[in-house]
Amino acid sequence: MITFVKIFYHMKYINTKLALAAALMLLLGTASSCKKETASTPADISLSLPAAVSLRYGETQEINVPNAPSFPAGIDLSFDFSQTAEVNLGNGGKLREKMQQAIQYNSEKGSIQVNSALLYPNGAQSGSARIPDAYKVTVIAKASNGTVVAKEDFSLKITAGTLAIKGLKTGSELPYAYVLYGDESAAFEIDPQGIPTTGASFQLSSAGGQDNIASVTGTQITLSKNAGDPAKKAEKAYELSPELRKDGFPVASTTFRVILIPQIKFLFGQYYPDLNLTIDFSLIHIGLSNGYVSAAPTLYPENYKSTFELVSIQKDGVAFDDSEKLFSVNAQTGAVTVKKSDNLKAGSYQVTVKALTTTGLTFNAKLTLAMSAG
Repeated sequence: MITFVKIFYHMKYINTKLALAAALMLLLGTASSCKKETASTPADISLSLPAAVSLRYGETQEINVPNAPSFPAGIDLSFDFSQTAEVNLGNGGKLREKMQQAIQYNSEKGSIQVNSALLYPNGAQSGSARIPDAYKVTVIAKASNGTVVAKEDFSLKITAGTLAIKGLKTGSELPYAYVLYGDESAAFEIDPQGIPTTGASFQLSSAGGQDNIASVTGTQITLSKNAGDPAKKAEKAYELSPELRKDGFPVASTTFRVILIPQIKFLFGQYYPDLNLTIDFSLIHIGLSNGYVSAAPTLYPENYKSTFELVSIQKDGVAFDDSEKLFSVNAQTGAVTVKKSDNLKAGSYQVTVKALTTTGLTFNAKLTLAMSAG
C-alpha cells in the first residue's frame, strides 16, 4: 500500500516536470517565430521630396528622389491624387486621369517625371470648370510584399505660358505696332515659343468694346477693315490678347498694342488735308554749278515726323557716285542741299530721301533736280 502511494506521487511529479518543459519549449518557439516575422518586415524609408514644385506650362521637370539609390530591392513608387479636387474637363476626361499621365516615376533615373503640357495652369477657367489652385500629390513607397514604407506629399503649381508676337517693337509697357488705315497686308504672327500646340488652338480674348476688331486663323492675327476711326483720320489704339486654349482652358497668352494711324503723306510739295489736295514740287530746274538748297519736304501728319536721311542718287537713270559728297540731306528737315561745284555735269539728278517716323514706319520721297548750263 505504501509502495503504491509512493509510486503515484513520483509519477505526478514527473508529469508536472514534463508539462513545464513542454510549456517552456512552446514559449521559446513562439518567441523565435516572432523574431523571424519581425526580421522580415521592411523598415520605413525617407523619400525627402520637396514640399512644393513650380513650373511654367509647357515645361518638363524631373523631381529627384534623393534616397532612391539606397532603396532596398523591390521598392516601388506610386501616386495618389485624391487630395486634388476632381474636375470634369468637358471633353469626357477628368483631371486626375490627366495627372496620372503627366506625373510618373522613372525607376531607372530615380526621379519623378512631370510634363506640364499634359495638365493645365492652376486657376485656369473654362465655363464653370476651374482648375484648382495647386495639384496635391501623395507619393507612396511600397515593398514587394505590399507594405507601405513611406508616404510623402508635395504640391505642384503650374503657371500659364507666355506667347510672343513676331516683329513687334518693345517699349516700357507692352510690345506694339503701328498700322496704317487701309493696309490690308498688316498681319501679326503668334510665336508659341516652344510651347506644344497639339490639341490646342489660338483664340483672341474678348475685351470690352473690342469685339470683332481682329480675328485669328492658325497663328495669324488680322485686323478688321472696320477697326479704328470710321473716317480713318484719328489715331486709335487697341490691346489684343491672343491665348492658346486646350480643352477650353487658357494655357498661354500675351498682350500687345496695335495703333491705327492715318495714311502718312511724304512728298516734295504741299498737302492740304482739308481738301485732300496735293501740289507736287518734286521736279525743279536749277542752274548748273550754282549750288542749291531745296524746300523741306512735307510729312503729314506732322506729329509723326522724326528724322530724314539720304538713300540714293541717280543721274539720268544711272547710279551716281557722289565721291565728293556734293549732295546731302538735312536730318532734321529733309531739305536737299547741292554744293556749288564745277565737276557736276548737266543732266537729271534724282535724289531719294527717306523719312523715319516716330512710329518706326519709313517712307521715301524723290526730288528730281534738272541741271543745265545758263
